[in-house]
Order: sequence, then C-alpha cells, then structure tokens
Amino acid sequence: MKQLIQDIHKGKNLEKNLAAYKEQAVRIYSNYTMLELTFSAYVLVEGLQEEQQNLAVQEASMVEPVLQALRELGEGARSCGDIQQDMERLRRDIAERMDFFTAYTDRLICYEYVLNRMELKYLPEKELNKELSAFDEEEYFKALMLYLFQSEDQSVIRDKIHTVVGQIPVHMTKNKLFEKIGEAISLHKGGSRQELETFLYMMKTSAMIYEPAYETGGYPAFEEPVRRLEQADYTALTEEQYKELVTLLGQAGKAIHELTDFYYSLQKVVNCIYAMCLMLPYSSEESRLVKAGKAIWCCLARREYREEMLIPLEGRIEEYVGQSSYLESVLFEIKASYKEELKKFGLTGFFSDAAVTANLLSDSLFIDLELAAEEEPVEEAYLRKKQEELFDELSRKFSGVSRPVKRAIMGKLLEKLPMFPANTGEMEEYIRINLFGCQDKAEKCIVLMILWDIMQEEREWRELLD
Repeated sequence: MKQLIQDIHKGKNLEKNLAAYKEQAVRIYSNYTMLELTFSAYVLVEGLQEEQQNLAVQEASMVEPVLQALRELGEGARSCGDIQQDMERLRRDIAERMDFFTAYTDRLICYEYVLNRMELKYLPEKELNKELSAFDEEEYFKALMLYLFQSEDQSVIRDKIHTVVGQIPVHMTKNKLFEKIGEAISLHKGGSRQELETFLYMMKTSAMIYEPAYETGGYPAFEEPVRRLEQADYTALTEEQYKELVTLLGQAGKAIHELTDFYYSLQKVVNCIYAMCLMLPYSSEESRLVKAGKAIWCCLARREYREEMLIPLEGRIEEYVGQSSYLESVLFEIKASYKEELKKFGLTGFFSDAAVTANLLSDSLFIDLELAAEEEPVEEAYLRKKQEELFDELSRKFSGVSRPVKRAIMGKLLEKLPMFPANTGEMEEYIRINLFGCQDKAEKCIVLMILWDIMQEEREWRELLD
C-alpha cells in the first residue's frame, strides 16, 4: 500500500494505481466501518436500556429510525441508497439539535465564569484578606510558569496557555480584543472555508451571539434556567440571589450534559450507517467481518445485547485505523488534483463517496459534509466581509450586557485565539498585569484558587504516572 500511495502521489500509472487504490479502500473502509458501527451501536443500545432510558422515551422520534435503519442494513431489507438518504436527513436533524445544545452550553459556560468570580464577594473583608495572604505571588508565579512551559510538546503548552488565559481576569479594550481576533482570522487567508467557518462559529457561540436554527421551547430543563441567568443583574446580586443562580446553573448543566452525551452516541451510529451504505455497493463480495456484523446489527436493532457478541471483534479495529490513515494521506489530494483522470477512468463517484466516508468516520462527528467538500480557498474580500460581520455582532452584544458578562465573553474569546499570547514574554506580562494586578480582591483570590487547583490536579496525575 505504501508503494501504491507513493506512485499515485507521483502521478505514475494512474489508471492501474487508482483502480488498485479503490479496491483497497473498499475493503478497508467496509471492514473499518463495520467494526465502528457494531461497537457504537452496542454502546448506544446498552445506554438506552440502562442510564438513558428516560431520554430514549423522550427522544424516541430520533432513536427509532436509527434502530430501524440498523435492522434494514443487517437484513438487507432496503437498498443502501434509500437508507443513506434517511441517514442524511437524520444527520441534519441531530446536528441541528446539537447545534442548539452547544449554543446553550456556551451560554452556561459564560454565566459560570461570571458566577465563579463572585464566589468570594460575600466574604467579610478580614476573611478575604486572609485567603489572599495564603498566596506568595512570586512563588505562585514561578509555579504557574513551570506548569505552562514544562512540557516539550508545543500543543500541550498551547492548550495550557488557553486554559490559563480563559481564567485570568480580563482588562482589555474592545478595540484591542478586535485586533487580536483579526490577527487570528487573517491566518485563514488561502485556507479552506470549512476551517474559517469553524473558527467563526466558535467565536460566535463563545460570545453568545450565535442563534441556532432549532426552535426553542422543547427543553425547559435548561432553557428556563438560561433565561433566568440572562435576565439577572450581576452588578447588584444579593448573596441569596447568587446562590439561587448557582443552583440553576448546576441543574441546567446536568440536563444539557445528559442530552449531548445521548446525541453524541446517536450521531456516531448514524454516521457509521451512512458510511456503510456508501461502501457496500462497491463490494463485489461481502467480507466475513461484514457478514458477522450484519447478524449483530439485527440483534442490536431489537435492543438485544450481550457482551460476548463483541469478543470475536476485539483487537480488530486497530489495523483498519492504521490502514485508513494511509489511504487518507492521499485521498483528498487525489480528489482535488486528478479530477480529469478520475472522470476519464470512471472513478469520480467512488472517490467522492470515499472522501465522505473518511469525514463520517473522523473525530468531527458533526462535520458539515457539503462545506467539507468545498475546495474554493478563502480570499481576502471574503475574509474581510466575514470579519466585519463578526465585529458588528460582537459590538452589538457588548453594548447590551453588563460589565461582568462582557468581561466573561472577552475571556472566553481570548481563550479560543490560537496566537494569544504570542510568546513567553507576552504571557508573563499578561499574568502579572491581569492576574496579580487585579484590583478586585474577591475575583483575584478565586482565580488564584482555580488555577492552583488546575496545577495541583496535574501534579497528582504526574505522581500517579511516575
């Protein structure tokens, strides 16, 4: 396979090599998808029968079509094309609901930020000063910098920086924030529209300006608490009102967490059924693995599950994960660079389906398949238009919220920026000015506590690993 991929990459003997690639891809993706579908469906059905029983009843209109498709695929009762169309519709419906849940989750995160910083506000001054005096700022600074930069893995360092920046009190003007966001947006020039749209979506949900298409009113367990949180006056909360909002936040978080877990499991199964429907028509003969999978799917569709079903499949998926990564190292390049050749050899349809299959099996469960298929790069004019739209929406949001909420939004936005702070020196300065220079004693103290807990948790993990 390695030689085959190298030859395709070099454009050698494409008619023969692309046909050979197709043969390999059908085998690998069929077996890989079968295994993913079987394990994902097992986890879903097990959950429906146990901890997610109530949700299974509440969301039956989404569950039953998935189980029906699983049965039809196992029995061969309906064409792959028809099942695939059903899965496309279900994917859109589930993605729309998850989009709704995500928007509300980000609202909860924002109000959690606000309420966290008020936790010590109601302490007597003497007690608050005592809490603060427990921290030696220079020793704390050294410990925090060690936590941030002790790893040799740059991605680990970057993740830690984002976590810390997301907690540190924000003292920044709107114009400075927009400058930083603009720098991040500019990195997408010449890149894919999918990546730009993903970044903009992340900015909008973090700022609570994204409005999902899903109709509100169906989930009062978290919609009502969020409405109460949005209406609260955080500049004049009594201690009793503060505690009430904290309770509401916890209840809403629990409700939305259960739903997102449930739909995450459901989408994995839908994606795998969809991918299976794409690959099966290209198979001249079903593999033993696929035949075994079909028998298991029929049982699972009846909500029958036994752990021994999976024993023959254990340890099989790893080889196909590795092989599929080989395929994908050139898959999207082939689709983009060899359009004329694919058309000439009658392979356009297959490579389009293979690219969709790769996206369906990726970690991005809710990827927009249409947007992912777009190959038009981001141009300067498009980039500028999107940036202006974002800044207009952010400006309107900032003008309509109280200062504590505005600062929470700014903190969440800064946390998502890939190049902020730009270097170690800028990070050091940001910590000293914004954390140690914070004039709100209650906020400063709680942030010191939060970051200390994060550092302590890592130390405990390191000790366990050692």
